Amino acid sequence: MRNRSIYLFIAAALITASCQKYLDVKPKGRLIPATAADYDHLLDNPNTMEANFQDQNKGSMLSYLGDNLEMTEGQAKVGFILNSHPNLERYYSYVFRQPYKDPNSQDYFWSSTILGIYPQISYFNNVIEGIHGLDGQSAEDEILGKRAVAQALVARAWCYFHANLVYGPVYKPGQDNSTKTIPYVVSPDINTPLPDLSTSAEVVKKVMKDIYEALPGLPVKSNWPSRANKATGQAMLAYCHLFTRKFDSVAYYANLAWTEAASGNAANVLYDYNQFSWANPSNLVTSLILSPQDTYLTAVNNREMLFYRGTDNTAGIGPSLSYPAAGLIALYDQANDLRFKYFYINSPGYKTTQGGGYNDGTRISNYRFRKMKMTEGFSYPEILLMRAEAYARTNKLDLAIADLNTLRKFRFKTGTPALTPGTQDQVINQVLEERRRELPIGGLKRFLDLKRFTLDDGKPWSKSQITHTIDGKSYTGVIDSRDFIVPITNVVLRFNPVWGIPLETRPF
Repeated sequence: MRNRSIYLFIAAALITASCQKYLDVKPKGRLIPATAADYDHLLDNPNTMEANFQDQNKGSMLSYLGDNLEMTEGQAKVGFILNSHPNLERYYSYVFRQPYKDPNSQDYFWSSTILGIYPQISYFNNVIEGIHGLDGQSAEDEILGKRAVAQALVARAWCYFHANLVYGPVYKPGQDNSTKTIPYVVSPDINTPLPDLSTSAEVVKKVMKDIYEALPGLPVKSNWPSRANKATGQAMLAYCHLFTRKFDSVAYYANLAWTEAASGNAANVLYDYNQFSWANPSNLVTSLILSPQDTYLTAVNNREMLFYRGTDNTAGIGPSLSYPAAGLIALYDQANDLRFKYFYINSPGYKTTQGGGYNDGTRISNYRFRKMKMTEGFSYPEILLMRAEAYARTNKLDLAIADLNTLRKFRFKTGTPALTPGTQDQVINQVLEERRRELPIGGLKRFLDLKRFTLDDGKPWSKSQITHTIDGKSYTGVIDSRDFIVPITNVVLRFNPVWGIPLETRPF
């Protein structure tokens, strides 16, 4: 029997929490909630929403592989190397030096104690199988159980879809997607043999099946944005189809999600940045932003949040060892785009006396994470931008521009001229530039966009490689290659030799 190393964390983690009934452990290694409500509680574990493709200090190496960040000599040589930074994989990713991570240490993306996607998936699998196995439920528990199963299916699908693209190559619709990427585990029993790796194509198929199965049971509204509602399921389908390139389906599902949520008024799900003001204008770095619309800007349940999953909270902040890339800053209309005013702030950069001394002086850092809660899940602005992209790619240019202008009305100074349609490529490029400005600068979003855009070879938004520079020296990574694939760590591979993946032997 193959060892289920991805779940070895469970016993220790759950023994310490045995006072909670729904976290007890059966003799054979299974969680034993007793009711639908007990299973439902598992979906509220904070580790199912806060630790997604992040390191233990809540940054992400994925941010450093992309084109939204840049790094100075002092940050690299002292901040990372001389100081033996605990997340050295961020620097190695930036210079495309493989292996990026220590192959003989736990992978926080995969599973490290209670963090990673597979610890999350264990909770979701327990909810799904456990509720299906309950007998003699009341009518109220039946309703609660169906909702919890549907929410667990979507949450599991979210993990697997992203893991497939992080641990695997570019997904290429209509081409060979037979590369084996990750095991699609659906049993909560740690004594069940671990399945073989699924291919990239198989993971996408299984994810879609899970979401379609979940849709009828998802509530119209959920009690917290970490729980999927019907719009979340629709958004997930729209997002998946960005990668399958079925853009009619993207438009269909994004439209369902947006129409239901906005209810005819975009202000229901968008903040008007024209109404923002500083709480403390004398210190913009620490100041909160005030809005008369509500007081939830920095909360998970702010009006723009559809599905919450934590994101890189360090990307683009000078003292945290990166800055926004010049190419990203150049995309902003600095005179009229209020995102630039409130999030991109001139402040003291990295400074140290070590290593001969370095002083970056005053630099622009991105403080958006400190001003407004962001998500790797789905925000309502992203839903609107997915619909706009789908309209543009299906040559419905007027509709695409209308969606862009809707968002820009809430982001740009009042009186900024509206956009007008150009050629199809021009409109697609405008949508994708807006997407880059709107979404988090670190984490999954840009990393995966860069991978899917390789299929648009020759278009202005498509890149085949990324080049970073430190102190005049350039480092280049090829997107459609192993440079943009996170390998499975040796810690997991040693327990699963039947996967046939050789151990990483290069020094870290």
